[in-house]
Amino acid sequence: MATSQQLNLLELPNLNVDVAISSAMARIVEASGLSRIEALEKLNDAAQRHEVRLCSGNAKVLGLATFEKWLNANAPEHLPSIRALNLFCHVFESHAPLDILARSHGWSWQVIDNEDGILLDLARTEREIKNLRAKKRKLESGL
Repeated sequence: MATSQQLNLLELPNLNVDVAISSAMARIVEASGLSRIEALEKLNDAAQRHEVRLCSGNAKVLGLATFEKWLNANAPEHLPSIRALNLFCHVFESHAPLDILARSHGWSWQVIDNEDGILLDLARTEREIKNLRAKKRKLESGL
């Protein structure tokens, strides 16, 4: 269960994550090896397949100009909606933008994948086993 703690003034979270998200998205597209047009087509195809609107107004598909603005750290006022960001993370198989959002709260939150989740469960189980063995030894020594 997540716990929260009071932060001092030097540890206040930075909730303005616009530039970081835009930069992360640009790095993800670059790392994909796709051109921006190919990445846009992949995103629009997924949006149509999953029935997710990527843009407001009458536009049926996301245009290249808007997509370029999403990826431009110097245009932080142009960010994708939460639905579009969610689809972007799905399409490019990266949770980096969501991780930025999670970490921005200053509570050591982070997004982890399934493998890391299993490793975390394993580590917690090992710690619990160690504690139970110590308790068992203590009980046995009292007999």
